[in-house]
Amino acid sequence: MVRKQAGNVPGVGVGPGVGVGPGVCVGAGVAMAAAVVAAVTVVVAGCAGPGSPFPRGTLAYGFPSPPNAAYEIADTVLVTVKTTGPDVETAGGFAQTLDLRFERDPGGVRVRGIMQAIQGSLWDPGTPSERRPGRWNPAGTHHFVINRHGVSEVRSFPALSGQPALLFSLVGHAHDIFPRLPGTVPDPGGTWADTVRWHVDHPDAEVTYRSAFSYTLVGDTVVDGRTLVRIAADADLATVTVTGTPGNATYRVLNGPVTGLVLWDPERMLVAYAEYERDLVGTLQRPDRPMLGMTLEGRATFQLKR
Repeated sequence: MVRKQAGNVPGVGVGPGVGVGPGVCVGAGVAMAAAVVAAVTVVVAGCAGPGSPFPRGTLAYGFPSPPNAAYEIADTVLVTVKTTGPDVETAGGFAQTLDLRFERDPGGVRVRGIMQAIQGSLWDPGTPSERRPGRWNPAGTHHFVINRHGVSEVRSFPALSGQPALLFSLVGHAHDIFPRLPGTVPDPGGTWADTVRWHVDHPDAEVTYRSAFSYTLVGDTVVDGRTLVRIAADADLATVTVTGTPGNATYRVLNGPVTGLVLWDPERMLVAYAEYERDLVGTLQRPDRPMLGMTLEGRATFQLKR
């Protein structure tokens, strides 16, 4: 069940329940990529696309043209458990393409997304030679609705199985690709906020997630001759993951900051690029064992390719 309340970037195409290793699982969230914008930043002159129903400079979602898009998504994570002996580290990463189709809906725009097979791997950072990439096949599809501000309803999302399902959750991708927009014409330095909450309960884990985001309009940036609107994103994230059975459950509780960057394409009325990075700290509590400290570092990118 899902609920929602309340430079130059290489590769930008113009037309972002973590469980790790045996007995280690961490709540899902957003993450971030390594690329940093190195383009020219100028005074905001954001322009609405030719088909936009909004005044020039409005930051709002409309019906995209063409009515389809494809995003390349990459995600990596490193989880460290602090034990009485050496730290236990586990890492994972994946890359995939998400194909989206847009339809008109009474609530705004209906979005349906099909994920191609994911190329992913899990490994011990101490022995990187043991890293064995494989294909992860998610079950289900993305189905959600957006209005002029962003995601208003998530109806379904794909899910992984086995150990990858404990490492990565795909439910948050809708909010990563369609972050909150103000629906107005903001001035440079203008800010707006959003809080995203979701809860999922599936055979591998139960995950509760909350992030309180603050967005700041930075200015326009030129990428490959095209003007995009640069937005900074910062959030406080809290997530809890529960695995096991009643009376024999393991709890992973993590909190910390998320920092991100969004490049908005006013002509496509879509995010051209987004990256998010999280740096979380918390605890791992298992039945009849001492509580352990743990950390999570993660980053993810979302690039519009067509």
